[in-house]
Formats: sequence, structure tokens, C-alpha cells
Amino acid sequence: MLKRLLFCTLTLTAQSAYEKGNDHLRAGRLAEAELAYKLHLKTNPNDAQALANLGAVQARREDFTSAIVSYQRALKAAPSLTPIYLNLGLAHYKSRHWAQARAAFEAFLKVQPAHRQTQQLRALALLELEAYPEAVAAFEALTPSADATILIGLATAYTKSNRPADAQKLLGPLLEQGTSPELQLTLGQAYFAEGQDADALAAFQKARSLNPSLPTLGLNIGAVLWRQRKLPEAVAEWRAELQRFPASPEASFTLGAALALTGGDPKESEQLLRKALALKPSHPRANYQLAKLVWQQRKAPEAIPCLERAVKYDPDLREAYYLLGRVYQETGRTADAQRVFARVKALSEKARSQQLDLFSEPSPQ
Repeated sequence: MLKRLLFCTLTLTAQSAYEKGNDHLRAGRLAEAELAYKLHLKTNPNDAQALANLGAVQARREDFTSAIVSYQRALKAAPSLTPIYLNLGLAHYKSRHWAQARAAFEAFLKVQPAHRQTQQLRALALLELEAYPEAVAAFEALTPSADATILIGLATAYTKSNRPADAQKLLGPLLEQGTSPELQLTLGQAYFAEGQDADALAAFQKARSLNPSLPTLGLNIGAVLWRQRKLPEAVAEWRAELQRFPASPEASFTLGAALALTGGDPKESEQLLRKALALKPSHPRANYQLAKLVWQQRKAPEAIPCLERAVKYDPDLREAYYLLGRVYQETGRTADAQRVFARVKALSEKARSQQLDLFSEPSPQ
């Protein structure tokens, strides 16, 4: 009898905690709501709705790591609660976990394929994953649209897919309606891809006047200056970009590569390239530039893993194949060297229409 009363008391306490959590959540008392839901879950650890609510509270408190765990527990307890996939995707997206965000959005879209917000979020995740052809298809599926963010996303995907003319055509009507820093950034990228440096720089400077803190803006301005052979000015732009966004792998790579190519401090260059790879191990050109740097320091064996990663993540990176062949030769791996040099020859003979990378070098013959 006593055990039954104790069980009933604990159940009522837990239920009360859940209801209090809901009340706190409705009133915006997030810390109190989180504590209440956790108290409820001590007695009901597999209550999917409580776990989902806890995840929502944690997400609103910007504790996305905890929110992801709560959402995953909720889905494990109740796989049929597919709306949780959208929240899980958003938590991953906010955490910059692009691949996991994409997977969660796609799981949600299997159940609600016409949900436009999720379609757009998936398209944005594809952009971040550099899956540009897929991003084009995802954004095109959302058109026609008067939503400027969708059109800017599509224009960005066109530009990254080496279709700058399509991007400019899309952006023209938007410019007539008004402007935004993101629009000017995308327009500048399209101009740059077409080789129109003056127009690109003007668009980037317009974006800077509208939002000086816009991410990647300094990278793009530096790219124009670099192509104009204004190397110190380009390096200064990239250094400032890295100061603004120290967690950007692209900023670390770009400055590190530029210092290596302009005779800068090799120690700083190596530090920056290693930082870029710590943030994004799959960056092919950061792997290549670091390998080149350590190879020049007569550390050929250390260069091999970086070069093998470089060609894994970019199978068309001829410079990396060529250097890998030389390093294989130097370390006595003759058969591997012959195989790699055959790939270099095939790539040299292959007609490539895409624009060369900013730090591309002449093709080895």
C-alpha cells in the first residue's frame, strides 16, 4: 500500500512538473521551463513530447548542443513525431552542422514535401556544403518567387556553379526594386566570375557601405585586389576579415595561402593553414598549400597525407596531383608516382570550362 501511494505521489509530482514546464514556456520563463521539464523526465525519461519541449526551450536559450540531444532522444522515443526533424535541422543549422542539418530537413520533407521553409533551409544547407548543382535545383524548385532571399540564394548558387550570366540576369530586376548588402555581394561575385573587376569592386564597396560586418565581404574585395596585382592591399583585406571572423576556415586558408605565395612569414602561413584544416579538414586547397609548404621545408613524408586528402576532396586539382607524384618519386614509391602522373596528363588534356581558382598555378606539363 505504501509503495503504491509513493508511486502515485511521484507520478503526480512529475505530471505537475510537466504542466509547470508548459506554463513557464508559455510565459517565456525559459530557465524555469527547462528545470521543470528535466524534473518531469527523471520519472518519465522516454516522454517524447516532454523531450521535444525541452529541446525547444534549449534552442530558444541558444543551447543548440543540448537541444540536439533532446530532439534526438525524442525521435528515438517516438519516431513518428516527424515535425521534430524540422526543429532538429534548425538546431544543427544554427550550430553550422550543415550535413546533419541537410539530413534532418530531408527527413522532414519526406513527410511534408511541400513545406517551403524547409525546402529553403535545405537549399541554404546545400550552399554551405558547396553542393552547388544541387543547391541550384533546390532553389529553382522554389521559383517563381518574389522572396528576395530565395532569388539571392539562387543567384549565389548560379555564381558558384560557374553560371554568372544567369546570376546577373536574375539580379537585375532585384536591383531595380531596391538593394541590400547581400544582394550587392552576390552581384559582385557574379561580376568577378565574369572578369568584370571594376564592377565587382564597386558592388562589394556598395555592400560594405550598407553593412561593413557582412561575412566574406573582405575575402571578395581581397580577391579583386589580388587579381589586380595589388597584393599588399589584398593581404590587408584578408587579415582584417580573419580578425572579424576568426572561426572562418576560408579566411584562415586565404590569408595563409597568400602569405605563402608572397614570401610572408612561413611560420604564420603554416599556422593559418593548419587552423583552416582544423576547422575544415576536407578543404582541398588548404591541404595542398600546407603540403607544398612542408615539402619546401624538406619534409616530403609529412606532405603525403595532405596531398592525398587534397586529391580526394578535389579530384581535378592538378597541382596537387603533380606535387604528389614528385613526393612519391622522392620517397621511392615509383609505381604510385607513375599512376599519379598519368592522372596529371589526363587532367592537362581535359578541356575545363570552369574558372580557375584564385591561387591556381600553371598546369604542369
